[in-house]
Amino acid sequence: MAALMVSGVALAGAVGCGGVSGGEGAGGGKQRGGTLTVLAASSLIDAFGVLANRFEEQNPGVKVKQSFESSSTLLAQIQQGAPADVFASAAEEEMNTAIKEGLVKGKAKIFAKNREIVMVPKNNPANIRRFRDVAKTDVRLVLPGKDVPAADYALEILGKAKGEYGPDFEKDVLSNVVSRESDVRASVNRVVVGDADATFGYASDYTPDIRDKVKIVQIPPDLNIVATYPIAALEGARSPELTKQWVELVTSEEGQRVLQQWNFEPVA
Repeated sequence: MAALMVSGVALAGAVGCGGVSGGEGAGGGKQRGGTLTVLAASSLIDAFGVLANRFEEQNPGVKVKQSFESSSTLLAQIQQGAPADVFASAAEEEMNTAIKEGLVKGKAKIFAKNREIVMVPKNNPANIRRFRDVAKTDVRLVLPGKDVPAADYALEILGKAKGEYGPDFEKDVLSNVVSRESDVRASVNRVVVGDADATFGYASDYTPDIRDKVKIVQIPPDLNIVATYPIAALEGARSPELTKQWVELVTSEEGQRVLQQWNFEPVA
């Protein structure tokens, strides 16, 4: 799937979310003109859309270009030399690989946390009321592709759940998988349009635009995971000062407030 390239203004225009005031850049100075290219996990599309809009307001003439895909896909693009300034991943594994391969400049920072949920259509045709119901016969389950962090987290949850629901629970759930999608947002969309009975997604994927189309089935806290999101400047960053300002904005109190508005958990 081709990467989704969007500007902050296009993404955030319909959000109307409060946050950082315009004027000076997050690093304390103004920079007029230039382009900042951000590669970010698909679950960040809404929050980063708001932040990109704020960043452009703070830096007149600057354009934020963002590509949202699964973290594993973005890592592959970086490894292949895709020109970009910032990498924001939904898991530490992909970031650690980028660091080991010398693709990251400086240290990565954890800027957000997330948890998984199960989403089902509003009419819930498979009658999934509790988490254990995803193992029922004839449930049409969709998951992100293998090596996508959301899918890796789902497998971790299922492994933990075997102690609660029996040794066959993971096998029964995975036997219900009818499709693997490119990223977590694509999986969620299959449920939104009624093509699937359930999917694993993040709390941040339960966005206002789909809340009249889906329901949430909570994963028991003792079985759930905490996904940690790291961000870092890339070694080949063409706009070092803009890159520094973007990371500072995302990790600032203002940035944390925006992320929390989209159901991410604070880092502290």
